[in-house]
Formats: sequence, C-alpha cells, structure tokens
Amino acid sequence: MIPLTRYKCKANTSGSISLEAALIFPWVVMITLILLLFALFVSQKSLLYYSSTVTAERTAFGWSNSAKDTHTGAYPEGKYDGLYWRLTEDSLVQGLFGLVSENREVSAGINSESEGSNGSSAVDKLRKYSVEPASSHKVGNGEMRYENIGIQREVAVELSSSWNVKPLNWLRGRGEAESEVSALIVEPAEFLRTFDLVRYYAAKMKGAKEGESEYRDKAGGVLRKRKP
Repeated sequence: MIPLTRYKCKANTSGSISLEAALIFPWVVMITLILLLFALFVSQKSLLYYSSTVTAERTAFGWSNSAKDTHTGAYPEGKYDGLYWRLTEDSLVQGLFGLVSENREVSAGINSESEGSNGSSAVDKLRKYSVEPASSHKVGNGEMRYENIGIQREVAVELSSSWNVKPLNWLRGRGEAESEVSALIVEPAEFLRTFDLVRYYAAKMKGAKEGESEYRDKAGGVLRKRKP
C-alpha cells in the first residue's frame, strides 16, 4: 500500500490589510466627501432661506412708509408718503372706478449690481430692500416681486445660490440651493377704510340717477386728478 501524505495549509494573512484598505478606503473617502458637501449644501440653503425670510418680512413691514429704516422700521418724525400713495403708486383701490394701474405686479432683481432707491413707488421700495441680501448677506442672486390683487398684497423673494455642487447633481439633478419666501402686507386700519370706501361708492353707484357706469367714470375722473 502507498502511504497517504497529509499536507497542512497555513493561512497566509500577510497583505490582507493593504488589500482591504485598497478596496474600502476609496469608498470611505468618497462617502465622507459627499457628506461634507451635503452639509455645506444644507448650510447654504439655510442661509438662503434666512436671508429670503428676513428680506420679505422687512419689506412687508416697511411697505406703508418708504422712509422706514430697512433694519429697525423706524422713520423720522413727520416723514410720511403722500396721502394718496395707495391710489397712485400702490393702487390698493384700483379697479373700483375702472382705473388702469401699471403696478399690478412689479419686480426687482437681486444681484451684485443692485442699487437702493428712496422713492415711494412699488419698484423703488423693492429696490431699497433688495440691497440687503445682495450686498450684506451675499448669499446668491434672485428676484423680488410685489403683487397686488386688491384684497391681498404680497411680497415674494426668490434666491438661488451661485455655488454649484457638482457631485449633488447626480442625486438631485441640480447642485445650487434655492429658496422662495413670501410675506403678506398687512394694514388692518387701511383695509377697513378701503372696505368702507367700496361699500359707500357701491351704494352710491347703485342709486345714481345717471346710471352706475356713468357715475363710476365720473368718480374715477375725480380720483385721476389726484395723481401727480
């Protein structure tokens, strides 16, 4: 009989650490970098949202007086907008007498070239408050919009980051962060006055001898004379 020889195989673990590191370490580094970029993206989006919110709220709060400070809302004593600014510039009662307004919806850009304005028109007010996110915060570019539909006046701010994270394009299709915030312009006393004005003239038009349409045109002509 031929004797059987037994061979013992010893496990050779030399180089296993290098092999595992070569396979795993690149993935660890890549995942770590993606997490860091994602954290920076979330931080950038938070800054955009904060800047948009502050700008929209301050614009809505200071809308009733163009002399208000953009940060505190304070204004010099005796400094007000004209008596009929809501009719001629803000157009709060537009449509009541068939008046055509150019300020139904206006906008102003937010970028590094934004310049402030001290006027009392809707565009001037948007330009005044658009300087803050463009020059002070410097978080991105965008647009401010003001929309007036009579019973509701709204200021909207849209910002997009100029920093594009290319690795995040694989996950969400685009890398730049975006934010969109809106704030309502609230003036309870002025709303009640406007509501009473509508009720008063609605009753007058209904009972006018010359007819509702002719009376509305006549009243609209009087208000047009108030325009500067």
